[in-house]
Amino acid sequence: MSAFDGTDNENERRVIAEFLEELRDTASQLQVLLGNMRSRSTSTQEGLATLKRTAGNIRTQAHMLGLPMIKLVTHRLDEYVAELKEAGAAELDEVQVFVDRIEKLADGEAVPETDMPAMVRSLPAKRTADVDFGSVEKKNIEILLVVPEKAMSRIVERELAACGYRTSTVRNGFEAIETIVRTQPDMVIASMELGMLSGVDMGCALAAMPVTQTIPFSVLTSYEWGSPKLKGLPPRAALIRKGPQFGDDLAETLARFEIT
Repeated sequence: MSAFDGTDNENERRVIAEFLEELRDTASQLQVLLGNMRSRSTSTQEGLATLKRTAGNIRTQAHMLGLPMIKLVTHRLDEYVAELKEAGAAELDEVQVFVDRIEKLADGEAVPETDMPAMVRSLPAKRTADVDFGSVEKKNIEILLVVPEKAMSRIVERELAACGYRTSTVRNGFEAIETIVRTQPDMVIASMELGMLSGVDMGCALAAMPVTQTIPFSVLTSYEWGSPKLKGLPPRAALIRKGPQFGDDLAETLARFEIT
């Protein structure tokens, strides 16, 4: 190992240590904020704005530093608060779960890789806009969306949330593969166009790895079966077509893979 390697490792450890210290401070500040929101000494509007800004910041930092468990939890917190328009007792209790977990991770809690899927599922499901969660039977079924287009991902999220499924969305194909390996979702729905990757590429990659090959996979696309663009898509994969067929294709896919 060269002297440069040693210096790089030392710098990386220092940066991570500084981030964890800042994260502990941030978690403490969020604990105070939640208390103030409960007592209404901080308005809902002001509190939500702070929550959303803080969640976005720590998610970005954790992603840059490549801290797997913290990255997953801050990603889910950011998704959760992004959808909130109100914050009553139930919502604050669920945000509290995220903050408590982040605080433990910042204090050095070690989570074995084998426990990551269960840890992620123990976090509250995001409250997708326009879905009345009080009338929906919640299912402990996790569906990961790999959909760069925000408008399209919201359509799919609403359909799945209305059926009680948990959803999380990743915009980047490369990040999605890591997330799938670590969280082991019950199903993956990926757009055909993922930048440098395609939905076919992702389907092939997941089918080739023992750790992911049994995870149900579907491509969200405008193409029909038989299109040259779908050449190479693993036979086990399903197709969910955009447009008028979307609802029927989604229902058929969920039934085919017994996602109930």
